[in-house]
Amino acid sequence: MNELVRLNTQDVSKAIPVTDSRVVSEYAQIEHRSVRQMIRKHENDFKEFGNLDILNVGVEGTKGYEVYYIMNEQQATLLMTYLKNTPNVREFKKKLVRAFYFQKNELQARTETRHIGIRNRKLLTDAIRDKVDNGTTFKAFAYGNYSKLVYKKVLGETVKSFKDRNGLSKDDNVRNHLTIDQLEKVQDLESKIATYLEIRKDMGESDKQIYEEIKNHIK
Repeated sequence: MNELVRLNTQDVSKAIPVTDSRVVSEYAQIEHRSVRQMIRKHENDFKEFGNLDILNVGVEGTKGYEVYYIMNEQQATLLMTYLKNTPNVREFKKKLVRAFYFQKNELQARTETRHIGIRNRKLLTDAIRDKVDNGTTFKAFAYGNYSKLVYKKVLGETVKSFKDRNGLSKDDNVRNHLTIDQLEKVQDLESKIATYLEIRKDMGESDKQIYEEIKNHIK
């Protein structure tokens, strides 16, 4: 499915499912040049359904490049109506419909998981607010320190390393780029930390003691 339709960005807050003209060419078994000509011929029609993004990809072994058109679901559907209804095109149409449906469901699942994560994260921030001693340096950095523990455990690397490896900026929210599995693991850990912090604090342990216990347990 990911071969036919993908997300235009891994940032779940901005992503939409897209395909491109080279995919249409390959799976419908039509020359890429013909597909591009069809899109250019009806360019204004396609633009009624959103920006028609163009990607220039270098051709291996040459100094030249090839143009690809990036299309959202409506644009791809429109293109299908303009192509001759050959057996290959009909088969590809069915695969494309399934692929868009799959990616939309995947994106929705990630979005819903992200929203659940926001609620779970509040459990941790509330626990820090209510249980960590006020007016201390530890409290000022408590959420950041606990978050670092969680991400290092789930990602196997620091947030900075993850962002660098995925070409993200310093200001990008790392949660918007996590898979469903990663999000669920982050949420589970944050919820457990919040519960542990509250219980141990009520037992009279210091903030630093609790942090070290959680740190050792996560490791």
